Amino acid sequence: MAIQKGFHSTKESLKTAIKVAKGEQKADLVIKNAKVLDVFNGCFVQGDVAINSGAIVGIMETYKGKAEIDAKGSYLVPGFIDAHVHIESSLMTPAQFQRAILPRGTTSVIWDPHEITNVKGMEGIQWALKSAENLLLDIFVMLPSCVPSTSPELNLETSGAVLYPHDLTVFRTRPGVLGLAEMMNYPGLLACDDDVLDKMMDFKKLKRDGHCPGLSGKTLNAYAAAGIHSDHESTTLEEAREKLAKGIFCLIREGSCAKNADALLPILNAYTSTVVALCSDDRNPADIFTEGHIDFIINKALKLGHSPEDVFRAASFSPAKIYDLEDRGAIAPGYKADFCLVKPNKNNWENGMKVQSVYKNGLLINSDNIPKNREFGFNGKNIHIASCHIIDFQVPAKNSAKQHVKVVGVQPGQILTDELEAELSVISGEVEADISQDILKIAVFERHHATGNHAVGFVKGFNIKNGAIASSINHDSHNVIVVGSTDEAMLDAVRTLIDIDGGIVVVDDEGNHTILPLPIGGLMSNSSPEDVYDHLMQLKKMAKKIGCTLEEPFLQLAFLALPVVPSLKITDRGLIDVNQFKKVAVVL
Repeated sequence: MAIQKGFHSTKESLKTAIKVAKGEQKADLVIKNAKVLDVFNGCFVQGDVAINSGAIVGIMETYKGKAEIDAKGSYLVPGFIDAHVHIESSLMTPAQFQRAILPRGTTSVIWDPHEITNVKGMEGIQWALKSAENLLLDIFVMLPSCVPSTSPELNLETSGAVLYPHDLTVFRTRPGVLGLAEMMNYPGLLACDDDVLDKMMDFKKLKRDGHCPGLSGKTLNAYAAAGIHSDHESTTLEEAREKLAKGIFCLIREGSCAKNADALLPILNAYTSTVVALCSDDRNPADIFTEGHIDFIINKALKLGHSPEDVFRAASFSPAKIYDLEDRGAIAPGYKADFCLVKPNKNNWENGMKVQSVYKNGLLINSDNIPKNREFGFNGKNIHIASCHIIDFQVPAKNSAKQHVKVVGVQPGQILTDELEAELSVISGEVEADISQDILKIAVFERHHATGNHAVGFVKGFNIKNGAIASSINHDSHNVIVVGSTDEAMLDAVRTLIDIDGGIVVVDDEGNHTILPLPIGGLMSNSSPEDVYDHLMQLKKMAKKIGCTLEEPFLQLAFLALPVVPSLKITDRGLIDVNQFKKVAVVL
């Protein structure tokens, strides 16, 4: 669905726009004396910017307005566009999410709601489309391509639903739908799996996002030849350059767990700033509040010495072009009046920038005019686990003294993991965790269908000494996941999570609990951004108290169950070797 510029609903509104642009009538608003970004020529220009009925009607000339703003010393740039985001990972509903990001300059987002869809299926997509309506923030939707993330025939995970091609085509023509979201099942595409090929063909006239960490050479050629147009999973500059060279738009990601901006920003220059975009993917409210959203990536780029013309173009014009959103991303006649007034910090762009004010559809954004509406939830419970006992955390041993095991190795700041091995002690026929080696137990419990499926393994990288962390967020099937120093603490955390019917729980060995209930699908809260932030900071404080050294423990934990990102992951079905796409034994 291409969005055209010059969006006039009636002939009269078109006449008015023409008259205001010619200077025959006053504009609703005129911004004067700002340096205005010309994304087409890659430079800043002088002149008034005239806005009428939510659209820009004139630039680089002198205009009179019913309201006028002297923006001397400021720079006027298009509103920022998040090229790929899972709003659910903010722990907020779309209505609350906009309250967190609009004041920071993000005026449009491309949402892949595959988190809530993995939990609720088609009902989840309906909810997402409905909740994106009537907001100030413009939310466009890419329909989830992989529910679950792996082919159901592989039996690698249990999601709340399975969506087939005919399920997605129902939503294909809905307003705001741009195409097919990240094709995580790239092995299925490369193997010409019929289900995957049907989805690709069903959306051949729309955009089809990619998700192919580490893919290279001829297999990357095949992925691109299939019609994939973008990818946000590059972790090295070499990987990003190869994908860009093969016609796959590069989305530079800086989430809360996957932080790739530092590695990838060197790809940005005057040539690439129209084919490289910025995205947050998965970013929690704590990072949005303390660091920023797309503005945070912009500041990283500026501090690295990139020209503001290139950076602001990649943050607006490029994603608009990539997704055929022709009505935004530029300060020019016929475009939406989505823009920011910014200033370089200490008069030098290499110190970053400060967003002074944000305008959406020509309206100045402030806390009073962002709607505080609350979304509806879902009927029924989120957590369907009949019972949980201490025996569910035991790992039977094959030998009597020591046991050789596989261990999931956490990479801080990445969703990739290492495949490690370790020698662990055996006590009473069970393999024990070893806090001294930072090797803890990790378990996943199926929570959608009360199957009783669960798996236990070992993980290194959390450094928890006296407690446990449990969550109903684990990508993408979102079962219950828990890591801890003892079986007792893990059991306590899971039972508490069942009691609150989904959310995040941190417990210590003394039985103290810190919780964040997430009543909407076990993924989101309807509370204000400030309230969610406060709860999250309490959780982080408690996680640090029990010894966890990870900066982002909850999303880092969540991605340990995603069996499409290498190398070793764990789901409710068992330990998964992602490189081979098969279950492997924990005990060797």
